[in-house]
Amino acid sequence: MTQDMDELLRVTALLRERALESYRRDLAEESRLQAEQARIDGLRQATFAESDSLDARRLLGADTLWQGWLAQRRGEINQGIAMARARQAHSAAAARLAFARDEAAKEVARREAAERRDARLAEDDIRLDALSRLATYDPDR
Repeated sequence: MTQDMDELLRVTALLRERALESYRRDLAEESRLQAEQARIDGLRQATFAESDSLDARRLLGADTLWQGWLAQRRGEINQGIAMARARQAHSAAAARLAFARDEAAKEVARREAAERRDARLAEDDIRLDALSRLATYDPDR
């Protein structure tokens, strides 16, 4: 039974680690998208800071196209962040479940070990009691 329990503990630990890795990947994806969004916001702010100058980009309309592209890309990033957060919620729930299963398996293993220890101690107690009776046995009585 202990070999089965050891295998169960290994499997639940592996499943927990996989679930946590999936959650970490989802967190990293959201962080990457937020960093890209911050970079785009920085580009937009820099463009607005230069708004008092009339340069060739503005005269050709490239600035409007650029702002349109930035707005479109920002929307795509926002959508990606929303999807990353949805995946993150799903992977967090899976990680919590895997963690709970792993903890439950560890608790079952601890209880089994305690039961085996208690049974071994009870057997030892019976043997010691029998030995003490033999040691105090007086055949002349």
